[in-house]
Amino acid sequence: DKRAMANYAIFPMEGDPTVFVAMGGSHAEAFRVAASVSDLRPPPGGNFAAGFVERFKELGMEESRIGIVNGVSEGRAAESIPARYYLYLKENLPKAEFVFVDKFFHELLFRHSAEEVVFMRKAGALLDRAMQAMAERAAVGVTEAQLEAAAVHAMMDGGGYPHLHIIAITSMEQPNAVFGNPRPSLKALKEGDVIVSELGALYQGASAQSGNPIVLGEPTPFVHDFFYEVVFPGYKLMEAALQPGNTLEDVRKAGGLYFREKGHQSRPLHIHCIDIVTDGPKMGPDWVHHDGYDEVLQPGMAIMLEPCPITKDGNLGLFLGRTYVITEDGNECLSNYPLELTVVNP
Repeated sequence: DKRAMANYAIFPMEGDPTVFVAMGGSHAEAFRVAASVSDLRPPPGGNFAAGFVERFKELGMEESRIGIVNGVSEGRAAESIPARYYLYLKENLPKAEFVFVDKFFHELLFRHSAEEVVFMRKAGALLDRAMQAMAERAAVGVTEAQLEAAAVHAMMDGGGYPHLHIIAITSMEQPNAVFGNPRPSLKALKEGDVIVSELGALYQGASAQSGNPIVLGEPTPFVHDFFYEVVFPGYKLMEAALQPGNTLEDVRKAGGLYFREKGHQSRPLHIHCIDIVTDGPKMGPDWVHHDGYDEVLQPGMAIMLEPCPITKDGNLGLFLGRTYVITEDGNECLSNYPLELTVVNP
């Protein structure tokens, strides 16, 4: 039931929050333990909005100013409560003022505490496990879905949870993939193929992302040179600029146009940051988006560097990405997996 994915919380000015969960029983108890919430309620008759109204009246907020905070939505849109919930609130609390609050979570989460970074390091280690598991599973006849299964098992077996597993197989001689497949297919590996991937792992509410090309058999001269003369050096230019006090515009100037200068192109997104998962600020070869207070790279910010250079003809992309945490004197890569073309003997 996808409705079970939605939970809502009311935070009064004073006192503990009230959390409404879609499912009761063991689901609710697991939530209670994980979040240390004492006031945990199911929505009356399955109607969350009715629960909201009931709680607001208990708090004497029938004529108050009430903020509606957008959910964390990977920075792509301001996802909020369903329209029918909003209309129900307006109808049943006609004297209350409802205000939509944007970017609330981002302002709280864009810099990570030392405790959160510990969990992010664990997520990075789980990604290393997942990447190694894919390399060990890679063989003639193995499908994208089986590679996905190996990666997911490695994350969960290590105590984490998969956030994303984007995987594609394509030929090095006649490539036709510029990015991974968000729903890995039953396409099977052959000798002379390359695996393009981006993975994300969560550990105790913190996440990291990573990606690295894997080739089955010796890389063709073109793929070898494309990686080591285009992908890798451009990546390293941007990596070196991930310093406290710099901006993403500084990073863009350092290496954002490198791939074009080499006669190729790239995915339009080169960098995003991580709150819980993907969020701003973001950077591409021609642009930078930020909210002002997060323009300058600051200790605790988590940066996902993921340029994914693409050949000039648009037939092959080699995703290379790692998560970094900005430190007081530089950056820390959360992954120890080698930044190189992984070669697997068939």
